[in-house]
Amino acid sequence: MLFTSMSNASTSTAATGLSSITSTTTTTTVTTTTTTTTTTSGFTLNLRSLTSSGINNIVPFTSTVNAIVTPVMTYGQLEGLINEWNLDLEDQEKYFLHQASQVNAWDRTLIENGEKITTLHGEVEKVKLDQQRLEQELDFILSQQKELEDLLTPLEEFVKDQSGSAYLQHAYEEHGKTSGRSARS
Repeated sequence: MLFTSMSNASTSTAATGLSSITSTTTTTTVTTTTTTTTTTSGFTLNLRSLTSSGINNIVPFTSTVNAIVTPVMTYGQLEGLINEWNLDLEDQEKYFLHQASQVNAWDRTLIENGEKITTLHGEVEKVKLDQQRLEQELDFILSQQKELEDLLTPLEEFVKDQSGSAYLQHAYEEHGKTSGRSARS
């Protein structure tokens, strides 16, 4: 809506020679937030001296005033905005809850996998210790085998030497026993 009012006022005083002209224009717009008021004033001085003609002096004055007018909102418009905001908020809440449930599921998976990794790490460390123990036992067995080989080598050589002479001695004894029996019979 546009409201315009205009007033003109003219004042004059003949005795002094002073006249005043005032013009005011006011424009108000309700649908926007700006009001403009313009005021124009002027003076006319008609001073006459005794020997000269009159002097016309006009002094103009103009001012502009800007006022801020806030728009008026109805209850229905306010309620509509609030309902729209509530719907947006509900959508955002659903989206947030969906994301939060996904993050919780991922968190549970990470925790479970972390526990599995910890268990596997403990088992790997146990296997490493078992492997070290087995390697030490194998080293001990190899050292004992080496000692036995070192001890058996001279014994085997001695037995070889002894077995040849012992076999002959045994053969002579058996031969003597068998010949002594046959002579007695």
